[in-house]
This record gives sequence, C-alpha cells and structure tokens, in this order.
Amino acid sequence: MEYKRMSTKDMLQYCDEALAWDQFGPVDIFFFESVKRILLGQCPAIEVPETDELADVAMPIPAEELLSYNESDAGQMSGLLEDAVFFVGGEQYSMSEDGKERTDA
Repeated sequence: MEYKRMSTKDMLQYCDEALAWDQFGPVDIFFFESVKRILLGQCPAIEVPETDELADVAMPIPAEELLSYNESDAGQMSGLLEDAVFFVGGEQYSMSEDGKERTDA
C-alpha cells in the first residue's frame, strides 16, 4: 500500500465536511476547528511551553534574610510614613454604596 499525504486543501475540505455533521459532540467539534485553525495559520501546531521564572534560581533566599532590616532603613521608612498624606485636609469623607461619594467641608 502506498502512503500519500492529504493536501492542505483536502484537509480543510475534510474538516468542513466533518463540522457539518450534526452528530459530533463538543470534543469532536473542538478538534476539527483546531485542525482548521492550524491549517489556516491562525495558531501554531505546537504550543510554546511557558518559561519558568524560577528555574534558574540556584539557591532560595532564606526567610531570615527576607525579614531582616537595618536600623537606618527602619528610620528612613518611619520618616517616609510621617511625611505621607493619606487624606486631603479640609475635606470631609463619607462612605457610600459605590465608595465614590465625597463631600467638601
């Protein structure tokens, strides 16, 4: 028996005929629609694997290092918090259902 490949045109026609058949289930429909999209160049035939951002990490960072801080850093942080303005002075705020209502005093 001689082995022959179908042409793209024949494969598209085969998919269209299969999709016209009303006895196919959702998995069959998904398969033939996917084959059609691949043949038309709308999506790649092979999915590109997602890259793992942590794959190149040689050694995890210990929790102590993540939680530690210098006294000078703590002083800078408290200074920043003291200078921060969270509410505009002279304005009265009230809660509403949509959270957007604000009245000026």
